[in-house]
Amino acid sequence: MPARMKLSSVYSTLPPAERKVADFILANPDAAAHMVINEIAHHAGVSVPSVTRLARKLGYDGFMDFRVSLASSTSAIRTDYGQPISSTDPDDVMIRKIMTGHMSALDSTMRVLDAQKFSELASEVLSCRRVVWLGTGNCVDLANTVSDSFCRLGVDSVVVGGRGIMHKYAACTKEGDLVFALTRTGKTQRTIDGLRIAKEHGARTVLITNLVNSPGEQYADYCFCTSRQDELYRICGYETITSFCALLETLLTIVERKKGFSSKAHFLETMTSQK
Repeated sequence: MPARMKLSSVYSTLPPAERKVADFILANPDAAAHMVINEIAHHAGVSVPSVTRLARKLGYDGFMDFRVSLASSTSAIRTDYGQPISSTDPDDVMIRKIMTGHMSALDSTMRVLDAQKFSELASEVLSCRRVVWLGTGNCVDLANTVSDSFCRLGVDSVVVGGRGIMHKYAACTKEGDLVFALTRTGKTQRTIDGLRIAKEHGARTVLITNLVNSPGEQYADYCFCTSRQDELYRICGYETITSFCALLETLLTIVERKKGFSSKAHFLETMTSQK
């Protein structure tokens, strides 16, 4: 996974000193890739150990390992619109800032997506006994959209988001079931516990999250991490779900293709049918 995407993913979980380091690197990735550790610490206004702790938290052996990864992960999407929205920005600049943030999120997610594993997951959707979706908040809305389409494709699919029934339902899953856990933060304990329970009862499990090294990863047969893009949060004041939506829509389309519809018209008729 590219160094900048890792930084974006864990950004909101960082303590203040490490967040300052992340702020500097995300704002100056090209310059930071050629700096020694003391220079980064100086520009971020923190101690050298803070830089080292951040590198190790991202899974690198040390700062040098992190710097090499940073230098090799230059995004295909380069933009001068990485600064926060200002009240003095003309509309065209503001639009470019927002749109390039979404484009960056999609680009980062595509770069780390394991296409082979994703294809295997789509095949499991079609061969499983039942698909179960676990999530809270707006993850439930996303799950409902995909689940409804799965049902139209002939896949038994159900969404469970209620606080009182998620764990009970997970305990009723078994071998042959495929359980998805959606948690953008990667730390929603109720959802992670549901994934663990389903795993313990023999179900195949999938975690989709924005957080690298989410604690739910240990219970997942498949884990896909989308780009959190905290740069966009700093720019616009909200966290994009663009890559989350795109990943689920892509899964739906790959499942449809494997289902073997004979034509585009057949697909559209099935996906839009309300019967």
